[in-house]
Order: sequence, then C-alpha cells, then structure tokens
Amino acid sequence: MLSKITALGCFAGTLLVLPGTAGEATSAKASEKSSVASDIPLQLTPEVPQPPKWGVQMSYRYAHTPFKAGSQNVDGVVPLFYYEGERFFLRGVEGGAHLWNNEQIEIDTFLRYRFFDYPEIYEDSLDHDTFDAGLRASWRLNESSRIAAEILTDFDGRVHGAARWEADHYHDRWWFHPFVEARLKTSNFNSRYYGLGLDDVDAGFDVKVGVKSRYHIWRNLYAEGSVEARWLDGNTTDSDLVEDSMEYAGMIGLGFYEAPYPHSAKSPARSLNAKPYFRVAQGWGTDSSLAQILEGDIRTDKGADVNMTSIFYGHPLSDTLFGLPLEVYLTTGLIHHWSSDVQGSATEYVMGLKVYYTVPTPWRVRLGVAEGVSYIDSYTYYEENSLIDKGYDPSRLLNYLDFTIDLNLGDVFGANKIEDLWLGYGIHHRSGIFEASPTFGNVSGGSNFNTLYLQWSGKF
Repeated sequence: MLSKITALGCFAGTLLVLPGTAGEATSAKASEKSSVASDIPLQLTPEVPQPPKWGVQMSYRYAHTPFKAGSQNVDGVVPLFYYEGERFFLRGVEGGAHLWNNEQIEIDTFLRYRFFDYPEIYEDSLDHDTFDAGLRASWRLNESSRIAAEILTDFDGRVHGAARWEADHYHDRWWFHPFVEARLKTSNFNSRYYGLGLDDVDAGFDVKVGVKSRYHIWRNLYAEGSVEARWLDGNTTDSDLVEDSMEYAGMIGLGFYEAPYPHSAKSPARSLNAKPYFRVAQGWGTDSSLAQILEGDIRTDKGADVNMTSIFYGHPLSDTLFGLPLEVYLTTGLIHHWSSDVQGSATEYVMGLKVYYTVPTPWRVRLGVAEGVSYIDSYTYYEENSLIDKGYDPSRLLNYLDFTIDLNLGDVFGANKIEDLWLGYGIHHRSGIFEASPTFGNVSGGSNFNTLYLQWSGKF
C-alpha cells in the first residue's frame, strides 16, 4: 500500500516542480501577445455545464474478483487520460475516433484496455496486457442521458457485446455519471476471462451498474472516483474456478484537467498561443537509473549498441496550468529501436500529456515533463535485463515519463525564420511505477534513453 501512496504522491508533485509564478510571462514574445491569466474563470456556467475537454489522472484501483483460488482482491495504481476532439477522443481506459457525430447520434470505433483481474497464482500463465477493439453507436435521449450499443473483440477474436444507459448530472462543483450495462458474452470469451483458459464456460449474460463522480477542487485540480458492481450469469458461476456471483471495483484519485470556463458543446475553441510541434530525436540506451541520470551518472554496457529514433507530435491544449504560464500538450510518439548484436528491432508507441515552462531569458530555454503510457512490441536490451535480474516478467505496457530541456535556435542566431526551432536534450523513460500497478505487470524498473532532438513549433 505504501508504494501505491508513494506513486500517487510522485504524480501530484511532478507537474508542480516546474518553475514559474503567475506574474511571469512565458517569454518576452508571448507576453506581448496576450495575458492568459484572465482566461480562466473558476466556475462552470450552470446553464450549460460541460465536462473538461482534456485531463490526466492518477488513481488507486481496488477490485474484488469472483475466483476461488488465492486472494480475491486486486489493487494498484492506474493512469487515466482524457481528451475530446472533433475527430479523436480519450476517455480514461479507452480511445478512438468518431465515424459519425451529430447532436443526436454518435458512431465510434475504439480501443479499450481490459482490467483482467485474477488471483496472483495464475500470474505466470496469464497476460495483463489485454485490449478490446470495438464499434459503438450512441443515441442521445436528451441533454443529460444517452443509450449505446457496442460490439467488441479482443485480439484473439473473443467477442462480446453490450447495451448501456448512462447520464450526466451536475451540481455546483460535482459531476455524477450513473450507468447500467447489460453484456452478452460468447463461450470463448467466458472460457478465457472466467475459465482462465483452464475451464470451458458456456455463453452468458450479465449486468453491471455503477457511478462515476468528479469534484472540482481548485483551478485545474479535480478529485475523481468510481464504483461498479457486476452480477454474473449462471453459466459463469457454474465454472469450477468461480466462487462468487458478483465482482466489483472502485477507483479514487486526483487529476489535472482543463480549467472550467463558460462554454457549451457548440462553443468555438478558444485561441491558444501554444503551437503544435513535431520533434525528431536520436537516443542512446543506458544502464543507469533515472535518478542516476539526473545526478549525471550515465553508464552503458561495453559493446552494447542500443539506439532509438523517435518522432513525436504535440497538440496544444492550454497556455496555462493553475494560472501559471505552463503550456499543456497532448503528445503521441512513434519510436523505432534499432537491431544490434544484443537486441532485435522493436517498435514503441507513446501517448501522454506534456507540460512546458519557458524561462524568460534573452535566449529562451524551455523545461518540459510528460506523463503517459508506452507500449512496445519487443523488449529492448537494458529493459529486459533490468527486469529479469530483479525476478520480474517484462511487461510490454509501462508507464512513460519524458524530461526535456531545450534552447531556441532563433534567439541564438538572431534569425526570425527559425524562431520556432528548438535544440534539446531529453530522457526517455519506461517503468512500472514501483511495483504499484498490475496494469504494468507489477514491475519495478524499466529502461532509460538519453536523447538529442530538434523540435519545430509552429506552422508546417
């Protein structure tokens, strides 16, 4: 439990370590354009309340499984990401794209992370990295409620479908989201997720109810929680591995979200000073821990040629955080790990939120930190060795951190044509959050890369 509290505390402190005061400008050039502090009213307009359009949250999750063997309880730390765009969206454990979206009907394709909760004794034979791909159609009944139907499959073709009613209710600083779901499961789905691949379970039908809630504490800071319970069908409870007819779970955590301001679903997007960016980097693997790198102690194995090349895109979300001149971005990255004598090639995918602070010096210097998730299709040399040496099974899905410092080349050379070009150094970090998250395989450790990059912020 202490490790999980530590992980939540580290997250709460990460974005607050960046320097800056409300009275400072992001840079001399940015201060000439506008003052952003007045852009953040602290209350939602009661007539047209809308949820934040972006956010990141770290939650503690507790689940009770229905299985007989071992402990029936599973807990851990889970990062959640939110973004609502015209085409793409992130909603906690799922992300996708709108195929059709108007005032009445929404049709989406999406990918959802599945919490595969099972007793610890099966950990060596089962995989935590479980995703479902799906198609969903939603109908808005009125301004506050909707119904939806969805069909999903995991990557091995195990199909299930669900019908759902859900609603949004606002009261002062509170948001409540009750829901009811009926799910139809195929036999191969039931056999995998309730028979654990050891017992054949017939198709079944179950029901889940729950509620999510969010409370606006101050400016960008929110508390959020959820509880849900699912009643299992007779075919599932007849399995030799299942003991209870109900499974339940709850989450509670803190998050940084878009500051509330008067807007409605039809409101135009606010103009931002922050610009979209592309970043191209070359990285070199190291045997040093993140703490050692920050102390300047960088080590490599002799003869270990471990390199990566990455490209990142940053989509601007806000010019401020907590009223401070901190630019917030949704960032995605594609990383190629090159093959060598010690490892094969691998592809890594990253998604997260990044925050920048620009130091107001004659030559602008920018500090950045990102929190996100990283998925890799094959383990790299240092990561595999680090985790195996500690007795862990490596996890393809891990938490992602990114620390950067860069210098504006336009300021250095006095050239307006490259005023949006930055040269920087970064640390590319994957880890399992101190053994605190089953989502990341309950591992401690991971991999680190030192990177050099060029970043262009502006029009392309």
